[in-house]
Amino acid sequence: MNIKKAILFFIFSIWGLTSNGQIIGPNLVQNSSFENYDACPLVTSELYKAKYWWGFSADYYNSCSTLMGVPTNFSGFQYANTGVAYAGFFLYWHHFLNPSNNTYIESAKNILKDSLIKDKRYCVRYFISLGEYTVDYAIANNSIIIYDSIGALFSVNQVQDDTNPIICDTCAKYTKSIVGIDTVNWFKISGSIIAKGGEKYLTIGKFDIMNWLPNISCKFYVYVDDVSVCECAYHINLGEDTKFCQDESMLLNATLPNATYLWQDGSTNATYEVKQPGTYWVRAYVAEYDITTSDTIVITAEDEKICNPPLIIPNFITPNGDNINDNFQIGNADKYDISLQIYNRWGTLIYQAAHYTNDYNCKGCADGVYYYLLTAKSLRSGKSKDYKGSLTVMN
Repeated sequence: MNIKKAILFFIFSIWGLTSNGQIIGPNLVQNSSFENYDACPLVTSELYKAKYWWGFSADYYNSCSTLMGVPTNFSGFQYANTGVAYAGFFLYWHHFLNPSNNTYIESAKNILKDSLIKDKRYCVRYFISLGEYTVDYAIANNSIIIYDSIGALFSVNQVQDDTNPIICDTCAKYTKSIVGIDTVNWFKISGSIIAKGGEKYLTIGKFDIMNWLPNISCKFYVYVDDVSVCECAYHINLGEDTKFCQDESMLLNATLPNATYLWQDGSTNATYEVKQPGTYWVRAYVAEYDITTSDTIVITAEDEKICNPPLIIPNFITPNGDNINDNFQIGNADKYDISLQIYNRWGTLIYQAAHYTNDYNCKGCADGVYYYLLTAKSLRSGKSKDYKGSLTVMN
């Protein structure tokens, strides 16, 4: 590895450690995969039998049951995403011939282990699958399947069961599209919220007003499994404003898990190589949790005397062993890689070093004038400069 590459690696390692994206807290959802139960479900509307879960007419499925079994049950056929249990509910149900009595939504609710902390970000994730009941109903009623949305809502108090979409201006919530889900696979639904503080209850369901198509009946049923709510942090930090020298490069690192990037010039890589002073910014988007984060850094030109301090080359030495001016001691040599040659007055090479370390004392040399040639390569910029001159030796 040459010196300049080593410098770039060092700079990369500094700036590369500043961005972070991670789950930093435990899962706050109790009985997150529905495995623990107080009693085996026997019929529909018994989600309350799963520990810490309940919901308006929501269902509980477990392999211990027959009608509400796993994988075969009254709503279809589906193995659990993990384990042998999951929940299920009608995300929305509408019958156009009698909308006043047959339009409602269901939801699954959980009491969290701890209340959410104000202004903290929490990442939410769960898996859903389309119940075959949805498809069977559409076929039987010569209808269509209306895909809409599902979300997660957090509230200080328990949200009351209602047959209409839940309106809660004081709640933290998000909504995600359910277009594309099917009866075979489990689909990950994820997002993030900023806590308003004190939220203790989680509700999974539909929170947007449904615009029903005329003369259309619809029953949309979903299974839900593996729910998690964890404190998370996704931040880009390009570092403090800084300076660098001419001909140097600096690698800015904005890497976050599964993110896309946009820099000030339109580039989209996770890293950006800076070659000249300026203002640099980046914006990263983490689609999984719908998080956008950004940062800016200002980089200015460093003073040349700091980048390349002048060499201070002596013109005489007194190698008499008194430890005073014995060596050919070059000032600021530690900032350079120096190659050195010493010649006598007849042009004969008497000393050379590829990487000089200020240790030459011309021991055994007669008094007189000698000549040096040296090349100094800056350890910071990699720039090289040649020097030549005379050196008087006085024993």
